[in-house]
Amino acid sequence: MIRFTLLAFLALGLFSASNARAQSLTEVRTQLQAALQRSLGRSMVNGALPHLDLTTGELTSFYPTENHEIILKMANVYVMCATLTTADGREATVDYYMTQTGTSYGVIRTEINNRAPLKALMGSGKAIRLE
Repeated sequence: MIRFTLLAFLALGLFSASNARAQSLTEVRTQLQAALQRSLGRSMVNGALPHLDLTTGELTSFYPTENHEIILKMANVYVMCATLTTADGREATVDYYMTQTGTSYGVIRTEINNRAPLKALMGSGKAIRLE
């Protein structure tokens, strides 16, 4: 009877630990999404995200259209992706690199239409899907 009780407590502990892990993953996702929305809200001008192309000098206004569900993780850095569009309908992919700052998260780098660095990190196994 004592063995059965110990096994039951062990099983309950394992179940609770996996449930807590899943909940914490959900919390991380929620906190990342909220932090990204706050960052976008501070960066937008007249409802658009301005982007200066340092090669051409062109200033382009991008409008958020679609957030991608996949979140990547590299050590203490997370990557969230989205699709943006210009006023004339051109699409661009944006990657937001985020890290924890105290009790919340913040955007530390934004890459628009520059997927090569992220693809290289994924190819080397340094950036993996947050599951």
